[in-house]
Amino acid sequence: MGYFYSVVRRQNFTTSALPRMTPRFDEPYPKLNAVTRDQEIYRIVDFFSAAQAVEGAGLYLPLASTFADANEAIDSAMAVLAVAAGPCAGITKHFGSQEEFIKYQRSVASRNYVSCWTKAKESVAMWALYSRDMCSVQLSTKVECLERAAISYADGNSDPTSAIAAASGDGQIIDGSKIVSVNYENWESIARSIDRRRRAYDKLEATGRIPKNPDHFSRGPRQSKREIQYLFEALKHKDQSFSHEAEVRLIMNFTPFNSDTLRIANSDMAEMRSRPDTNTSHPNHNRAMLLYGRAILREEAWKRSLSCTPHISLPLPTGFILGVTIDPRCPSHKQRFMKDYFQAHGIPVSDSSSFGHVAQRIVVSARRHLLADPKAI
Repeated sequence: MGYFYSVVRRQNFTTSALPRMTPRFDEPYPKLNAVTRDQEIYRIVDFFSAAQAVEGAGLYLPLASTFADANEAIDSAMAVLAVAAGPCAGITKHFGSQEEFIKYQRSVASRNYVSCWTKAKESVAMWALYSRDMCSVQLSTKVECLERAAISYADGNSDPTSAIAAASGDGQIIDGSKIVSVNYENWESIARSIDRRRRAYDKLEATGRIPKNPDHFSRGPRQSKREIQYLFEALKHKDQSFSHEAEVRLIMNFTPFNSDTLRIANSDMAEMRSRPDTNTSHPNHNRAMLLYGRAILREEAWKRSLSCTPHISLPLPTGFILGVTIDPRCPSHKQRFMKDYFQAHGIPVSDSSSFGHVAQRIVVSARRHLLADPKAI
């Protein structure tokens, strides 16, 4: 509720208020960040997973909290830490301990499903890491294909209206999604910089050199740049030790609900509809109520620390897989079987140059030795 509730009450569902609320509360469709729709992307999976995708079982998306990297979603917590380490200290969300920091990070990771791809078509490091049995395959697609899959999924999983009306049951709705090119950061260095900023600010404040009521609208370019220096976007950043992955991610953020949160949303929305200043005939009334219901569920889910299901399956559009490459280290008899399988389904199979002997691709032809010709003497 919070901000949304106050805006709804003040604006009474006016058209001018809706565009400002839309980006935060009603963006189930993916936003592209530092990628283009025609960008080719790749993903190494085992043959069984590839066959599942080919035959319509969908793409497996796990929660970020299930990944081996303990730093998943640390960017979201680091952003809060940075905001609270300056003029906003005390008037924004902040952490009282390292435990609170980690809890927040893990909460974000437990609400976001991630599908990991790479821009690197040929990478010995990627084959070595993700094809341990030397029998995996690399799927090839484009960002626009991934976008279409995310849009189709959002169309059927973003409206909780019927669940709120029933006021019972468990489930989850998609809040938003994005396809991003990952940035690689030195988190330890950034943490030290934020801590230095916090200590410097606290020292200046203790000596009375910080204005009691700073004018946040009259900041110079230097101060403005400093304030956005550590403005991180959730799950878009990873530690620099992963930079070899050149990763592109589909990230889908969800809100889980149960009977308790549905009943609260049902009651609050009924109260809102009954208000004398609510214009139920406004053309955007239903849309605004949808935003309101989603906002209530989101807030109540955070209060109760509700969990999402460990994974989802993303249905894939026809033609999603544009081609495959078989691990070049794979035994020849297995390669033949997999190649026949993919080609039977109309999917092109290309060869990888990774691990290959370069001499096999160099043209070497016989030449007459100059000194072997008596006429040349």
